[in-house]
Amino acid sequence: MIKLKFAALTAVVLAASAMSAMAQQPQMSKPASAGVPAGPIPDGKIVVINVTVFQEQIGELKQKYDQIGNQYKDRYQKLQQMDQQLKQMETDIRSKGPSLAPDKLQEMQREYDDLKQRGQEELNNLNREVQKTMDAQTKPIQDKLFQFLQNYSTQRGIVMVINLAGAAQSGSIAYWNPAADITEDFIAEYNKANPVAGGAAPAQQKPPVRPAGKP
Repeated sequence: MIKLKFAALTAVVLAASAMSAMAQQPQMSKPASAGVPAGPIPDGKIVVINVTVFQEQIGELKQKYDQIGNQYKDRYQKLQQMDQQLKQMETDIRSKGPSLAPDKLQEMQREYDDLKQRGQEELNNLNREVQKTMDAQTKPIQDKLFQFLQNYSTQRGIVMVINLAGAAQSGSIAYWNPAADITEDFIAEYNKANPVAGGAAPAQQKPPVRPAGKP
């Protein structure tokens, strides 16, 4: 069967795109030289943010991802149909194969292999095209998000924002106070400043992201 990884369009790829784009933004400030502070260490808050929910709760991003999903929906559905056809061919080969002449069985197997290869190639091409489209169309929004985060942090005396999901997954953060999670407030403030027609639903309380290895 085709390995239908295109589900990433609405889940893994989109989440990864939101996370990686935020993670790859330049630092808010840089020291004058490597290893030498630019001045006294500022007093301020250290907070965490869960960017994995941005694709569903940031109105501009959700609108863009929905548009991209609709753009490629027909091609994905075609691949789903091809996958169902492959499943049926597998069933036929298993159930009818023992009673078929060797040349007929070889023909069925060849048709199956050809369809599987063609489908996987089409899927790979589609995934690359989708990723390229997402990178191009969401970058301006990601840039706005990072600039908004800078302003948001400055106004609230925040000196460090930790990517909660990434830090927990890498094991680089062992504990945080839930009160330090700015995700909901940041999303609400961004959506208020950047409204879209039929915007994303208000941020909902999410289960806490736990550090890797913790129950």
